[in-house]
Amino acid sequence: MHYQQIKFDDTVIEFFNNWLGKETVSVNGQVVSRKSSVWGTNHHFTIMEKGHNAQYVLTTRLNGMGEVVLDLSRNGRVIRQNIPARYGSRPSRPAKAPVNKAKKEGLLHLKNYELIDALEKMLEAEKYDPRDSEIQFHLACIYSVKEKTKKGFEAIKKSIELGLADEDAIMTHDMLAFLRIHPAFEGFLDSGFKRYDQSLIQDEPDEFDVF
Repeated sequence: MHYQQIKFDDTVIEFFNNWLGKETVSVNGQVVSRKSSVWGTNHHFTIMEKGHNAQYVLTTRLNGMGEVVLDLSRNGRVIRQNIPARYGSRPSRPAKAPVNKAKKEGLLHLKNYELIDALEKMLEAEKYDPRDSEIQFHLACIYSVKEKTKKGFEAIKKSIELGLADEDAIMTHDMLAFLRIHPAFEGFLDSGFKRYDQSLIQDEPDEFDVF
């Protein structure tokens, strides 16, 4: 998750971005905007300041290094720029493990539908951290787009075994649409993503050696 807190006077603006690109902005603990984003978006909200409404826009984007940064505008004027969104939880919590660079690069390739490069990086990321459930989820997305049913099911199965935080994403993520419409998916879902009928899956020759 990416997180950043912006303070001025008595106002606290907080930004959250989870691993699926779902962004949330809150002001003094109250959610004012929710959006899903790949490359960034604009969050519009109003803050009451000294009896008057102030119009704010929090812009999220990726910089040249592929890092999430924020720009904040007030009444049409930019007041803060290039605020880094930290990778991890709130700063008050213990720091997490170092960022898996291969995973980060793989996500950028995946968002661009550069599937061979995405797979190469995600497999590299898996070797770096074989206990990361999100890596398995992203592998499932790659296999689904390439219509590799068995590999996709196995990646979903492993992501669940590793404790995937947002199981609902399996039912909603666009890239998993091919797997969801497969005849074996209903039984796979009913089993809690533990088992599937392999007899329903035809041989799937690799289109590319890497797959």
